[in-house]
Amino acid sequence: MSRTCTLHILHTNDIHSRFEQMAQISSCLKAKRAEWEQLGEHVLTVDIGDHIDRSRMNTEATWGRANVDILNHSGYQYVTIGNNEGLTLPKERLDALYQHAAFTVVVGNLLDGASERRPAWASPYAIHEWDGFRIAILGVTAAFSSFYRLLGWEVSDPLPLIKRQVQELRPQVDAIIVLSHLGYWADKQLAAEVEGIDVILGGHTHHLLEQGERVGSALIAQVGKFGDYVGHVKLLLDQGEHRILAKEARVMRVGEFAADPVVERLIEQERLAAEQVLSQPIATLSMDLAVDWQRETPFASLLAASLRRWTGAEIGMANSGLLLMPLRRGAVTRKDLLQCVPHAVKPCAITLSGEQLLAVLRRALQTETISTPLKGFGFRGKMMGWMGIDGVTVHYADRGKPDITQVYVSGQPLKAKRQYRVGTVDMFMFNHLFPEFHKGREQRFYLPEVLREVIAETIADDDLLHDSLRPRWIRS
Repeated sequence: MSRTCTLHILHTNDIHSRFEQMAQISSCLKAKRAEWEQLGEHVLTVDIGDHIDRSRMNTEATWGRANVDILNHSGYQYVTIGNNEGLTLPKERLDALYQHAAFTVVVGNLLDGASERRPAWASPYAIHEWDGFRIAILGVTAAFSSFYRLLGWEVSDPLPLIKRQVQELRPQVDAIIVLSHLGYWADKQLAAEVEGIDVILGGHTHHLLEQGERVGSALIAQVGKFGDYVGHVKLLLDQGEHRILAKEARVMRVGEFAADPVVERLIEQERLAAEQVLSQPIATLSMDLAVDWQRETPFASLLAASLRRWTGAEIGMANSGLLLMPLRRGAVTRKDLLQCVPHAVKPCAITLSGEQLLAVLRRALQTETISTPLKGFGFRGKMMGWMGIDGVTVHYADRGKPDITQVYVSGQPLKAKRQYRVGTVDMFMFNHLFPEFHKGREQRFYLPEVLREVIAETIADDDLLHDSLRPRWIRS
C-alpha cells in the first residue's frame, strides 16, 4: 500500500503595503507552519506580487526594503513580482530591492533591456525538494511591455514561456506550481491551454476564490487584496507513485489571528524612520493650495500646468480627484506630497484633434463625470473631480446642463481639425471615461516619475503658482 504525505501551500497576493495587516499575516503563517510541521507535513509559503505600494509611507521611504524585511521575518520562501514592484520603482531601485531577501524571487519573463539577461535577483523557476518529492515553481508577471521598456526592462508574453517550461520540467518533477501575477482571466487561459500545471496561485485582478477554481487539471487560487485573507492549498501526494492524489483550496481570515509582536515592532520602527526621512522639507510654498473636487481650484490648475511643462505640451489636463489633501503655505515635505498625491499615476502626452479635445472638455464638465467614482490604474483616490486645465480657456453656459460656448488655446479659437499636444496622466489611457484619449495619436509615457515627483519640481515656482489663480473655466 502506497504511503501518502501532505503539502500545504500558504499564499498571499496584492497586499499593497497594508502594513496594518502584516503582523497578523505573519502570525497566521507561523502558526499554521508550526501546526502542520508538528504533524510531519510539509509547508510552502509564497507571495504572488504587489506586496509593495508606494502610496504607503514605509514603502516610499525605503523604496520597498521595509516590505522585503517583513517578507523575511514572516518566513516566505518564494515570491514573484507584480506591476507595483516592476513598474512603480525605477530600475536601479528594483535591482536593489531584493539584495537582502531570505527568499527566492521567481520571475521568468523579465530581462534586463540592455544586457538581455535575467536580473541577478530573479530565477526563471525553482525546484523545491523534500522527502524525495520534486516540485517546480514557476513565476510570471503581467507583460506591460511598452512600460517596462521605458524603464530599461524587457518583459515577454508569459504563455509561450510557461508552455516551454512545463514541457521541459514536467518529466523531471512530481508537480508544477505557477506563481502568476497575470490576473484571473489570464490564469484561466493558462490552465486551459497548458497541460501539466497542477496549481496556479494568482494575483493582479484581486479576485477572491474562497475554494479555488478548477480549470482542466489545474487548481486556481487567489485571495483578493490588501491582506484580508491568507490562502491555503492542500495537496495530498502519493509517495510511491510520486503524483498528486487530491488538491483543495480555502482561505483564512487574517483578522482571526493575533499580531506577531516581532513584526509589529519592526513595522513601528520602520514607521518612525520613514517619518524622519519623509519629513525633510523639499520646497517652500508661497500660498495655500486648497482641495475641492466639485469646482475649479488653483491647485488643480497648477497640477495641469505642471504636467504641461513636464511633457512640453500645448495643453495640460488633470482631474482634481488626484489631489487628496490641501497643502499649506510654508515648508512642503515628501510626506505632505505623499499624503496629497499617493497615486502610482505617471505623466503622459497625447495628440488630439480639436474635435476630440472639445469632446473631452464637454464630458469633463458634466456633473455625472465630475462625480464618477474611480479605482485602479494606479489611482488611490475616490472620484474623478473637476478637470484642471492649463494652456486652454473654456467659456461655458449652465442652463440645467453645462454646455461649452467657446474654447481658446493659447488665446486662439479652437480649430476642429488642428492637432493639439496634451500633457495629462496615464490612467486616462487605460480607463474608459474619455474614449477620445484612446483614439489620440503619438502617446508618450514619462517614467519612472510618479505625479508627486512632478509636483515637487514645480511647486516652488512662484510664476506658475500665481498664474494658477487665473480662471480657466469661465461661466457666462
